[in-house]
Amino acid sequence: MIQPEVQLQVGSWTEFVTRNYEHAYDQGWTDGLPVIPATPEGVEHFVAASGRAADEVIAILPPRKGKVTVEVIAVNAVMAGCRPEYMPVIIAAVEALTDPGYPLELMQMTTNPMTPFLLVSGPVRHQLDINSGTGCLGPGWRANATIGRAIRLILVNGGGALPGVYSKVSFGSPLRYSYICGENEEENPWTPFHVDRGFRREDSTVTVFKASSFCNISGGEGVGPAEILRHIATHMPPMYGAGDGVLLLLGVNHARSLHEAGLAKRDIQEQIWEFARVPVSHYAKSFVATEHAAGRGDAETVWRTHSPDEIYVAVAGGAGPQDVYISAGLPKTRIICGM
Repeated sequence: MIQPEVQLQVGSWTEFVTRNYEHAYDQGWTDGLPVIPATPEGVEHFVAASGRAADEVIAILPPRKGKVTVEVIAVNAVMAGCRPEYMPVIIAAVEALTDPGYPLELMQMTTNPMTPFLLVSGPVRHQLDINSGTGCLGPGWRANATIGRAIRLILVNGGGALPGVYSKVSFGSPLRYSYICGENEEENPWTPFHVDRGFRREDSTVTVFKASSFCNISGGEGVGPAEILRHIATHMPPMYGAGDGVLLLLGVNHARSLHEAGLAKRDIQEQIWEFARVPVSHYAKSFVATEHAAGRGDAETVWRTHSPDEIYVAVAGGAGPQDVYISAGLPKTRIICGM
């Protein structure tokens, strides 16, 4: 039985948390889920873990041009349920989001439910227990869930992307709560994604993509490399205005099969680019004209991307004949300082 004084403490704590959550919700500071109260002591602890000054400006976030300091990032990381040691990853991701070549302002205001997708590579995955294997895009993993959630809270509270205010997204997307995984480098038969982008294997990085979808692709086991890739390509047809790229997260089974068949990542990119073409007769004439004007087609077909270079390949997830296709492009990679 709980002692009376303990009951009082529990009741006081519950009241404190509830009151703070209701206040945060009323102010528009949350994603709709409960938040951890950002006390001064907690924020100070998170700032210290970043190794940077509290008032250092990391970014100016659109659309309302919010000044995002290390302290602002810390406040949102606390509310999201992060651990202090996640701060360097979150800061690096915010830096990548505000790269001049990344369309963050468009993403914050458009009717399309696009959202950042974070791919974490290097030793930091083990240091912070970021899931890159079984269930890496699902629930149940604190680092994945809360780092991604912190990014969303920063975009809302720093950039002002409140639904119906600045954000005009028609339907929204569950991907906007948290969209992140680690790269399964241990079961990747090729070089890791961040090495492909010019970083050292021992570097810890976060790559931010402009993403707008999730499609799990099942099957294609034991049918040969060409049929595996053809099966994948049937799930990634041309999409209106989505010529920025494709991210293919190969599961370990297909990665192993394709590698054993002698295919390099470049071979995969080129074959999928060929297989993902669709006859113009399958689409409205206005769509075909738009895609041709953007350089994504010829007289007979419409293409998924301008070239094989815009089909990005990484390995993630656990065992089984499963892959994930994400309409994602414009990757921006940053080294995670201090990790």
